[in-house]
Amino acid sequence: MDKRRVRLNINGVVCGLITGESEEYMQTLADEVGDLMKQVMDASPFITREAAALTAALSICDDCHKNAELAAKLRERCEELEVEAELWQEEKVELLKSAVDTQKDAQLAEKAARLSEKASRLETENTRLEEHIQRLKEFETRALALEDENAALRQSAIAASGPSRREGDLEAQNRELTSRLAALEERLAQAGKEPESKPAAPKSPVKRRRGNPLRQEPDMEQEGMVSFFETRADE
Repeated sequence: MDKRRVRLNINGVVCGLITGESEEYMQTLADEVGDLMKQVMDASPFITREAAALTAALSICDDCHKNAELAAKLRERCEELEVEAELWQEEKVELLKSAVDTQKDAQLAEKAARLSEKASRLETENTRLEEHIQRLKEFETRALALEDENAALRQSAIAASGPSRREGDLEAQNRELTSRLAALEERLAQAGKEPESKPAAPKSPVKRRRGNPLRQEPDMEQEGMVSFFETRADE
């Protein structure tokens, strides 16, 4: 900064100064000093100009020292405020983290509630499935019982079908014997139609009439059937 010579008028006293400040700024300072000297001289009418200047200088120095102390205190306070600001910033970060954690906790709580609800639904469904399984077991038990009963019924049906098969066999034998008797009767009828010139066959002694063994069985007795043994006895 370039220095210049400045002429100042302080309460009627002209003085020259070499300074790097502007003339307006220096004149403002000179006016303040002149006003202060005027206040001192007004307060003490018998004081000289030099004493008033010294008093003004002392007052300005006092203000300067006090302002310096105040500035130091303000700087200390600023430093404290900066430290507090840093602490507040850290606390703010912690609060933000806590808020995020709280939000996460809220989300986790909501998720836990959804999982709990889902678990209750699954438990209800599991209970229904267990009931269905129990019913299936009951059905299986009933099916096994029905299978056993069916097997018993089949065995009883097989046991009951035995006499029916025997009756069928007896009927078949009866039909076969009937056909054989019919054939014998036909042969006997043809033998009765032969010529009389043939010598008569000697009569066989009368034999006691024997019963038809086929008629001894009630199941094989048929109406209109003539026994071979009865026919021979009648002849």
